[in-house]
Amino acid sequence: MGAFKRLRVASLIFLVCIIAFAHVGGASAISRGEVVYEIMTALDLPVVQDGAGFADVSKLTLHGESIQAAKALGILPPFEHFYPTLDATNAEALMFALRALGLFNEAEILDKICEFGEKEDVPPHLTVYLTMAEAMSPKAPELLLSEPAANVSREGLNSLVSWLKNCKRGFIFEKTLEEGPIAVTMHREGVGRPPKLWLVLIDEIPLNAEARARDLTDYLKNLGFPAFIVKQEWAYLVTVGPFMDYVKAHDVKARLPKSMTASIVPYNGSEESPALYWVCLSYDATSETGKIALSSALFGTFKPLSEMAKATGAKAAVNGGYFSETRPIGLVLTDGAISYMPYRGRTAIGWDDSGKVYIGQVEAAAKVVVGSKAEFALDGVNVSPSYHGISVYRPEFGMEVSKLPSDALEVMVREGKVTWKQSAATAKGHYIPPDGFLLVARGNSRQYFANVVLGTEVEIKSSLVPEEFNGAKWAFQAGPPLLRNGREVYANEGFKPSFTDKRHPRTLWGYDGRRIYWVVVDGRDPWHSRGMTLSELKSLAKQFGMKEAVNLDGGGSSGLWWKGALINHSPGGRERPLPYIVYLE
Repeated sequence: MGAFKRLRVASLIFLVCIIAFAHVGGASAISRGEVVYEIMTALDLPVVQDGAGFADVSKLTLHGESIQAAKALGILPPFEHFYPTLDATNAEALMFALRALGLFNEAEILDKICEFGEKEDVPPHLTVYLTMAEAMSPKAPELLLSEPAANVSREGLNSLVSWLKNCKRGFIFEKTLEEGPIAVTMHREGVGRPPKLWLVLIDEIPLNAEARARDLTDYLKNLGFPAFIVKQEWAYLVTVGPFMDYVKAHDVKARLPKSMTASIVPYNGSEESPALYWVCLSYDATSETGKIALSSALFGTFKPLSEMAKATGAKAAVNGGYFSETRPIGLVLTDGAISYMPYRGRTAIGWDDSGKVYIGQVEAAAKVVVGSKAEFALDGVNVSPSYHGISVYRPEFGMEVSKLPSDALEVMVREGKVTWKQSAATAKGHYIPPDGFLLVARGNSRQYFANVVLGTEVEIKSSLVPEEFNGAKWAFQAGPPLLRNGREVYANEGFKPSFTDKRHPRTLWGYDGRRIYWVVVDGRDPWHSRGMTLSELKSLAKQFGMKEAVNLDGGGSSGLWWKGALINHSPGGRERPLPYIVYLE
């Protein structure tokens, strides 16, 4: 809604400017309605007629069907009026054209991270579209770019139509921005195609909570909304729709209870779209050191990437590896300490403060040493222990554990010594000391620690295999690997073909021997980006000259943050809460 409000204000300002310019073009000027009609025709966009249109456009309005279709497809914002007979300026015509190509997300991202110099007599919200049009290949018509405040002439409109027809055969928008040691490249290619149907996405619910998804769906139906569940491989999607019209989906979204955070998403068809967007951030590994921040340590719960990036004061951040419910899957090493144990058979990425990188599958050996003699194998870190097992919760997990097995004994260790013991069943809270850890023991292990006296020294010792990984200060697991030592890798590490061979949003970590690369590929949106298969992602990694490349968690988890903003577009425009981020201070 924030973006719509900004666009509404900008549009009102623009209308004032339009009226002021109206005398410039005289009788030869082209109306806004005709510009939209010619753009829709040049790109063979469907004339959708479903739902509420503009109040000042009817079937009797010249080019009315194309104008209403442009609104229904989301090309024109869902405002009340359009003013179709006003003369169109060159800058406005370029904005309509770029949005019809599907470049509205790119414009919004660029507008957040760039400062554009003012152009005389051009409303500020159009400047980003002029900047993009100048950077595109093929480049937009010079006739429109050279005089953006002038009204569109017949010659200018003809050149715009010719350019759009060339863009249909393929176009590239690419822009590289630099700030200190960080370089960011935004890339978009291919004409976006409107989805045939739209959904209002209400919530993503884990697959182990089907009852919760059904309850939410029934609640929406009782309110009169056509709700249903879409089962995906990663979650149940509770949705309302489908709708043939973006505006109708927007109207339904506006009528939902205020407590619901909904988003509008395309319904199928994204994999075949020509549109593709990726963004790459790279930095010198010898001058910048990435760190890992756990959401539980920052907030006590999962939060989206942008919230964690703000909390850490990050200048750049990216999502990491996989997770299940509230727990990362696989190794997470933070500041030299194991925060989560490795997952067998998956690739880990590690690094130290000097910029040295460690890549490969990894295992861990961890034990608890009590006093000077007794040693016990550790079940896990920041997870509940098995029966007869032992686990520890470290401060990076958060201030406390919300739930522990009722048969467990809690042992608080501060500054290396036992300071308190209590039964989990009767404890009022399961607190983690900031200067130590909370040891949790069950079964036979509980019986042993019940007899350990206060003041006894307790230490955690751990090591990683292979040995070289013990040099890493930060690490996490993801996979599968795509490139090793510059050569293609074909190990899928247990991932299904539906994950590897279908197009999805993706996140890639790479290294060329000096620079680290974070690449995010958007997907599941035919207007904006189709996503990539792992084979396509591998080819992209090779284009960058990477020697090492590993696939990270993708889909709704994919996100890249820079200069205080997300520089990709999450599926449905909504971020997914994550267990941790990789970031630069």
